[in-house]
Amino acid sequence: MELIERGHALQLLQQALETAAQGSGRTALVCGEAGIGKTSLVTQLLSQHSEGRVLWGGCEALFSPRPLGPLYDMAGALGSKLQSMLGLEGRRVELFASFLDELQQSRDTTVVVLEDLHWADAATLDLVKFLARRIQRVRALLVLSYRDDELGERHPLQLVLGDLPADAVVRVPLLPLSEAGVDELARQSSRPADGIYAATGGNPFFVTEALRAEGLPATVRDAVLARAARQPPAVRALLDLAAIVPARIEIGIVDEVL
Repeated sequence: MELIERGHALQLLQQALETAAQGSGRTALVCGEAGIGKTSLVTQLLSQHSEGRVLWGGCEALFSPRPLGPLYDMAGALGSKLQSMLGLEGRRVELFASFLDELQQSRDTTVVVLEDLHWADAATLDLVKFLARRIQRVRALLVLSYRDDELGERHPLQLVLGDLPADAVVRVPLLPLSEAGVDELARQSSRPADGIYAATGGNPFFVTEALRAEGLPATVRDAVLARAARQPPAVRALLDLAAIVPARIEIGIVDEVL
């Protein structure tokens, strides 16, 4: 299925992949709010990469963080040497070097996808920095996805992104759909578009779920509540107060409360 209003973003990734295939690796930063379509965009790119190798792993908001979780996700596709080093204490530098060496030894262009880096543990962020600062030596595209609206000034990922070599980084920010884009999704779904854009702000996930359901979809409700639960106490208190107002609250009232 063709993605709506993602042609330029897909083109940026395709160009980065072509550069990587020529032997000069690249890092692609795919960022945007939750539900904006980061995974869908990367999946679309990989559907055109049938002859290459794909290593895909993700970070999760676990109560007990799993160090180097993305590497465990892709362990089945890694060499036996790398697999044997996973979980061993004091071997992290050697593990990173072995991962890089495996990319260098591959005859095919490799796409390494690390999703949801806003939830990454310290070891995974170290891996990202290690790979991104050496990616130009290998035939690989390192795709990093994260929610940029969840990165505060002191978020550890912010420090990592600031240290990446600018000449090897491609930034792919994703914005909400326009009203015309929402109308097109509604047309493809054979559903009326009335009020959908105003209710969703053009977020593709919210739009898709709203078009599928009557009223507030449970998937949207759960996603919003989960995101609100992770906010600092002051933010959560403001959300609870604003939620008292039926339907919507004027921004001027929120300013007064703040």
